Amino acid sequence: MQQRLFRESRKLERTSHIAGAVLKNVHAFILLIDNDFKVLKTNYYQKTGTRKGTEEKRVGDLLQCRNALAAEGGCGTHSFCGSCPIRTAIRQAFEQRRNFTDLEATLSVVTSDNTTVECDAVISGSYFLLNEEENMVITVHDVTRRKQAENELRLAKEKAEKADISKSAFLANMSHEIRTPLNAITGFAEVLGSASTEEEKAQYQEIIKMNADLLMQLVNDILDMSKIEAGTLEFVQTTVDVNLLLSDLQQLFQMRVNEAGENIQIIAEPSRSSCMIQTDRNRVAQVLSNFAGNAIKFTHEGSIRIGYEARDTELYFYVKDTGAGIPAEKLPDVFERFVKLNKDKKGAGLGLSISQTIVAKLGGQIGADSVEGEGSTFWFTIPYRTCGKPR
Repeated sequence: MQQRLFRESRKLERTSHIAGAVLKNVHAFILLIDNDFKVLKTNYYQKTGTRKGTEEKRVGDLLQCRNALAAEGGCGTHSFCGSCPIRTAIRQAFEQRRNFTDLEATLSVVTSDNTTVECDAVISGSYFLLNEEENMVITVHDVTRRKQAENELRLAKEKAEKADISKSAFLANMSHEIRTPLNAITGFAEVLGSASTEEEKAQYQEIIKMNADLLMQLVNDILDMSKIEAGTLEFVQTTVDVNLLLSDLQQLFQMRVNEAGENIQIIAEPSRSSCMIQTDRNRVAQVLSNFAGNAIKFTHEGSIRIGYEARDTELYFYVKDTGAGIPAEKLPDVFERFVKLNKDKKGAGLGLSISQTIVAKLGGQIGADSVEGEGSTFWFTIPYRTCGKPR
């Protein structure tokens, strides 16, 4: 008899050891409860690294239910406990002597450093009789990471779909924008040889040059956009003389408007006698050129001012024109891709979108202020933390 008791005792020890190992290593909280929701045994404390107290806990107390924590009597005594989906599922399983699976819930879990962490969980329950008493094993699977992965996949899918739509729109826009100057170049190149006067030849040559310049700008914009998409847009930091940059841009654009026969004055407005900073000269010039080029399109007389102000923490650059201005309802969309306020004006609608990306890379802000019929001011900033205080 003693030998049999010893063997049975050893079997129980092995069974207990195996059960303990399973409870410790399974990736879920397991709760053995009675029909009063009292937790008789659990691996919760092992999994969370928390200490088990002397007081008896019910399911809601252990799983940090807000209602249970707020009620003086704990789990089952709050006015909302009657509508708790977890309690309802467990109660119905006991009443009907059946199991339930895959009940989704959001739980609060206390970790070993006394931090409360919210997690998404899937709860299942298995009903059984133990020594003629009703019991249930509740399994709580933490699916927070799975939910996060699903959300990330969903967002990635949406992003890919938007990118696909964007690329289709890009190709549709580009095919039209590229064909227009190409058709003009090839068409006027063919008739150039048959021109009867030098004046006619000069006119055709000017049209060809204008469309070639437009085509080059389109190609440059496409290359910049592809670099932005690939994350390879390059920035080269050098010492930049801002006053000299404004002077160069003023001369360049004044020459352009003079050649076009426009009655516009291009004015450079440096706010300091000297201004030297560390930044990418070509990118700053690119943004100002995009602003000035757009200003010329919508300004037929008056002035376009290109300037800057040295403020407390940043350099504020601006291009201010006396042109047609922008309607208030269209102003928020001017930096979006392919947005053209006037379909008759040449360009693909990429310049301002590219400028926005460049300014963001320089650590600054970009914006536009406008009153329809009175003109517009396009501006951007470069913070001193990225370019150094001007000397």
